[in-house]
Amino acid sequence: MLKSYFKTAWRNLVRNKIYSGINIFGLALGMAACFFIFQHVAFESGYDRFHANAPNIYRVPISYSGSFADNGTFVTNHPALGPALKRDFPEVTDYVRIVSFATFFKSNYMAYEEEGGKGIKTFYETNIYFVDPSFFNVFSFPLVRGDRSTCLKDPNTVVISESVAKKYFGDKDPLNKTLISNGSFPSKVTGVFADPPENSHIKFDILFHFDGWGNNENWTWPEWYTYVLLAPGTDTKKMEAKFPAFIDKYLGNIMKELNFGSSFHLQPLTGIHLTSHFKKEAEINGSEQEVFFLSVIGVFILLIAWTNYINLSTAKSMERAKEVGIRKVSGAMKKQLMIQFLLESFIINVMALFVTVIIIFFTLPWFNRLVGKNISEGFFTQGMGSHPSFWLYTLATFLLGAILVGAYPAFILSSFNPVKVLKGLIIKSNTNLSLRRVLLSFQFFLSIMLIAATLVVFSQLNFMRKGDLGYKTSQTLVIKLPTGFDSTNASKLNYFKHEVLRAPSVINTVYTSEVPGRAIADRNTVRKSSQDKQNNINTYFISIDHDFLNTYQVPLIGGSGFSPADSSGIYNLYTPGIYGKDMDVKILVNEALAKGLGYKSANEALNQRIIFSFGGGEYYATVKGVVKNFHQRSLKEAYDPILFYYPNYSNTLSWNYASVGVNTNDINKNLSGIESVFKKAFPGKPFESFFLDDFFNSQYKADQRLGNVFGLFASLAIVVACLGLLGLSAFIIKLRTKEIGIRKVLGAQVSSVLLLVSKDFIRLVLLSSLVALPVIYWAANEWLKNYAFHIRLSWFMFVVPPVVLLLLTLTTICLQSIKTAMANPVAALRSE
Repeated sequence: MLKSYFKTAWRNLVRNKIYSGINIFGLALGMAACFFIFQHVAFESGYDRFHANAPNIYRVPISYSGSFADNGTFVTNHPALGPALKRDFPEVTDYVRIVSFATFFKSNYMAYEEEGGKGIKTFYETNIYFVDPSFFNVFSFPLVRGDRSTCLKDPNTVVISESVAKKYFGDKDPLNKTLISNGSFPSKVTGVFADPPENSHIKFDILFHFDGWGNNENWTWPEWYTYVLLAPGTDTKKMEAKFPAFIDKYLGNIMKELNFGSSFHLQPLTGIHLTSHFKKEAEINGSEQEVFFLSVIGVFILLIAWTNYINLSTAKSMERAKEVGIRKVSGAMKKQLMIQFLLESFIINVMALFVTVIIIFFTLPWFNRLVGKNISEGFFTQGMGSHPSFWLYTLATFLLGAILVGAYPAFILSSFNPVKVLKGLIIKSNTNLSLRRVLLSFQFFLSIMLIAATLVVFSQLNFMRKGDLGYKTSQTLVIKLPTGFDSTNASKLNYFKHEVLRAPSVINTVYTSEVPGRAIADRNTVRKSSQDKQNNINTYFISIDHDFLNTYQVPLIGGSGFSPADSSGIYNLYTPGIYGKDMDVKILVNEALAKGLGYKSANEALNQRIIFSFGGGEYYATVKGVVKNFHQRSLKEAYDPILFYYPNYSNTLSWNYASVGVNTNDINKNLSGIESVFKKAFPGKPFESFFLDDFFNSQYKADQRLGNVFGLFASLAIVVACLGLLGLSAFIIKLRTKEIGIRKVLGAQVSSVLLLVSKDFIRLVLLSSLVALPVIYWAANEWLKNYAFHIRLSWFMFVVPPVVLLLLTLTTICLQSIKTAMANPVAALRSE
């Protein structure tokens, strides 16, 4: 009997190749889309869970109120926090502090001199941190060489990634070799760690030993990431309740002096990637809302695929009605018929699953590139595939889907009255048609939403990429300057600038400590000279020279820019006190800072005396000019308040970048000339450059990935929905074949027949649009609130999605119905 069922099912599938192919491909497409979505969701939700201590590791951010309320929340904290927490809270079993190398040096080059004087390898490095010796005790990053308990114990030691080890040492053993940082700081390699996995919220290539540097009691330098390892079972809410007293103990006097408030909280390590969007994040984090929305989309696409199967199967039931009638007359029971059709459903689902595996195998690398992450990394070791529950859920979902999508058509087909079907009389069910219309309307609603979401995301991304940033980005080449303690620094900088400007391809050049496209590292306080410290506000600092305004074409709205005579060497980083009261130190401020200081206009701020904190001291200065606001960071962020100062060239810690305005007609030749000048000015130092517009736009990679994901799954949802249209339109046309024949005999044109078939679908699209448009308006506005500068919703964002869907719907229906409309009406009216 079972063999007969399989034989009959297979013959039916082979006989109806197009119908079977659409069913199999539709289900496979839906299952593959669902897999990709949930693989992406699982990857995003699995950040940092590979650490053995992950459930007990917490980061401690700091939030501000009072005079510093505009600061919001920073994920970095004071260097004294870790030791104090370990000392005052028995719940804290260990801690680790991490501080970016860029906090001290904006650029860094590492050098390794091969034995025997065979040569020196030098490279610029970026992902560098100083960490406590407890780093590898708290975190579980695998160490492939060295002892994880002692590798960072001693001063002047460094641990590097496998990629860095390969770059400097090739296949040689890197242990006990010496790397020199910025030409002045030798460190012994004591360990090599595996490259951090993609799903780590912090990426690093080089870790230097840090043992406090005398900062274990420093509560005035909140630039350090602090992680604590809590004892298992710790009640974090009760621990956080003790923080106000703890903060008052260590920060009370400082907060009172400067009129601000601080608060700490414990942030779970595993929640950082999706829920943390504070200032100073080490990496661009994901979005919990995005993950939730994608999860819903994944379920919806799978439901749409299953619904399409039901629609196609019930549409095809018209052709199998007589088969059912003959079987029943021959003695077949309803139960037997249901088993037959359920078996056919199961076979189709198995074949669809096989096609799904093929689709996933060939498209997974492409999908990884689309989302910009290797989401398949560790699938069977630490990803979804490593959990038995994933395979159980997958099997359960497959079996449930195969049974559910097969049960409804099987029930319909096995319920046909044999007498009526053999006479060609099949009564259509209004209930069934209504259910299909509801399901199709839901598909239309979802498709409109996804098309609109894709439009909004790409419109916002285009706005950010092409918006007015307030300065020149095109044809601006940025060169990293070597940072180090060099007494000849001033002469080298003067030589490089002088020689580069002689090149006919170079328009202008400026030295700065920062370039647009990255968060400014230096920040401190500033106030009017007539005010006390309780009126301090926070601001960012950028060092520039006198060519800044011309090179970047930043407008002044008051006063004038720097001249060479305005450079000053008064900035003492480590000596406390107040300086410059009797000196004419000049600074520039931007509009945001002038407003923050209380000046109502640029002219009001000009020539005013202010006091700013820098390093260990405070300095008097005079506002020489007010710079128009420009976007230092992406358009997601509001304008940063910025104070510009002009140190002299002998200050080796002030200059990190040279920005060169170049003619890009013969870019390779021009770059070669600039590199040649650089190597003469800074012999033995690596040359690394990038174009400013590319660097600035790299901030939008996460938004670009979001747009790509929405675009992909919007397209898939529409394709799957169109397959559903094929099913429902086929069903409707089958039911109305004789009606169409009669209309044609009475003189109806093909166009009127097409309208007859299409009008119900047009109504469903319009109805879905009416429901979707208010939701689109609300959802788009809520999403755009995440951006300080964003687009305004325009009419085309509400008109284009329904119009696109309507055109696709009509095209799909016409392809299905035009054959019936063009057919001979005699064939439609013939009765057997």
